[in-house]
Amino acid sequence: MIKAYEFAQVMIKVSQLLKIYKTNDPTTNKAQKNIILDEIRTIFIVNDIDASSQIEKFDDIRLSKQRAASIISELKQFVEPFEMPSIKQVEKLFKKVKKLKTPPSDQLDLQMMSYLGWNDPAANRKYMIYKDQSDTFKGMYGELSPTKVKGFCSICQNESDVALFLNKTKSNSDGTYTKKGDYICYDSNVCNQHLDDIEKLYQFVNKVQ
Repeated sequence: MIKAYEFAQVMIKVSQLLKIYKTNDPTTNKAQKNIILDEIRTIFIVNDIDASSQIEKFDDIRLSKQRAASIISELKQFVEPFEMPSIKQVEKLFKKVKKLKTPPSDQLDLQMMSYLGWNDPAANRKYMIYKDQSDTFKGMYGELSPTKVKGFCSICQNESDVALFLNKTKSNSDGTYTKKGDYICYDSNVCNQHLDDIEKLYQFVNKVQ
């Protein structure tokens, strides 16, 4: 299976293909097309997946957005869904938070998620659950500004509706705290769709902790 962030890479490359097919230079078109198709194939090959029959369908200068979306849906069968933590695991991750509720898994597209993120507008907070490099669940929450602006997300590094996220951390042994943060996607589902490299998430976490 491939990861959600690898699937995001596929979708980005398919968007690049669609743009190339609109160009009028057939020589450049063919060279760039072959490079992108090989890059898509590699994502699946390194994960020991034979998706050649689906990928070959992208090799069509008449490819439409609707047809591309249909092929992408076929490839989704190869994506590993995000593992939802149990209630006990969530409680352990957020010991200081009372009556915390996670979004129902049946309302989430788990195959499009590299991390679980949700907002609590009443408390102006965002909660995040992810798996670290050791495949262990980690949790983090912080203040989330209710004001959204157009900008670049520090996690997925794409332009989106972003809001300032601030995480309160202990600065030293005397018990004082500091706040570290940056602008991130207000909607974590949008962020997940754009996140094509899990290292970007880890870099953000390290920056604000």
